[in-house]
Amino acid sequence: MPPPAGPGGRRAGLPARTYWEGERVSVRIVIAAFIVTLGPVWVVTAHAAQEEHPGAAPYAQVCGMCHGERGTGDQGPPLVPGTFDPEYVLAVVREGFGQMPPISRRELTDDQIRQIVAYLATLDEPAPDPAAHGPER
Repeated sequence: MPPPAGPGGRRAGLPARTYWEGERVSVRIVIAAFIVTLGPVWVVTAHAAQEEHPGAAPYAQVCGMCHGERGTGDQGPPLVPGTFDPEYVLAVVREGFGQMPPISRRELTDDQIRQIVAYLATLDEPAPDPAAHGPER
């Protein structure tokens, strides 16, 4: 039979627990879940920053199918790593070079070509490693 209740409804011989002591475990679980949830967000944010670059969409639409998703080459030669003069790239795109056909202003504007050159410079950075930003165990 349990000991009788004492003053304040507490049972005799049992330690008093405050609200925070009882919730300490729950708070730790919530914090741990929050950290685990944010790990992938950091990776997605880093990757999304490259996708939000103004040159990303025109690159994917016109250049990506030959030069690869990250500019590393596929049917066409690799464009990364490389630093290109935007005016040189503009001339190559408009006139064509080797097996590359000329690209008209209807497909890509001059400004879009310059944005693509700037976008390719961001691809020099290695792709984010999802394991590098995960929670430590």
